[in-house]
Amino acid sequence: MVTAAPVLGVLGGMGPLASAAFLQTVYEVAVEQVAPAAEQQLPRCLLDSDPAMPDRTEAILSGHTEELTRLVSDRIEALVRLGATRVVMTCVTAHHLIDRLDPGLRARLISVVDAVFAELDVAGEGRFLMLATTGTRKARTFERSAHWPAVAHRVVVPPPDAQDEIHYLLYRLKREPVSAELVERFERLADRFDCQGVIAGCTEMHLVTRWRRAHGGGPVVLDPLLGIATGLRKLTDEETD
Repeated sequence: MVTAAPVLGVLGGMGPLASAAFLQTVYEVAVEQVAPAAEQQLPRCLLDSDPAMPDRTEAILSGHTEELTRLVSDRIEALVRLGATRVVMTCVTAHHLIDRLDPGLRARLISVVDAVFAELDVAGEGRFLMLATTGTRKARTFERSAHWPAVAHRVVVPPPDAQDEIHYLLYRLKREPVSAELVERFERLADRFDCQGVIAGCTEMHLVTRWRRAHGGGPVVLDPLLGIATGLRKLTDEETD
């Protein structure tokens, strides 16, 4: 009996540049890991990128998350129907809604939040500044995790004035190309709080990761999307029953 190959579903569009960049990273890493490889050896991926999804921070701050929850559930279910064996939702802020999903759908998800904690574990010691949207901060998405107590002393949560700046910079990444000026502002924030790097608590930061790989410089970024892409073969082979 031939076992079907795993299929990665990506629920993107939140924002579209980050999810498209993640898919590119998946294939770049896969080529590096199996090179020289024919393209037929690379993973099958299904990307649903819909930038019209409601703003996640606005939904959380207003308390009106019903529509967003329904859309996220419907899109994950659709990816599974198309053959996805595991699904990555490339929006940290939307992970606030995971507990409201059907258990069968939750079992399909590769949690970006859990991947952040895995990156912290690999990084060893040192303090890192949390870069997350205001929606993620208000929802306490990371603090609600069972992994939080073990790493809380290594995560610097920014005060309100810095959080406002971080949210603004993250939304700039949604609408303009990554620039040296933007990367330097993230680096200055890390220096301001005496951190050796930053936590990509928003998937837009994957764009900064890719910029650093191409240009060098900038802050050390603990990037869950890069971690998922690197460990994708093991993650997609895990049982989902």
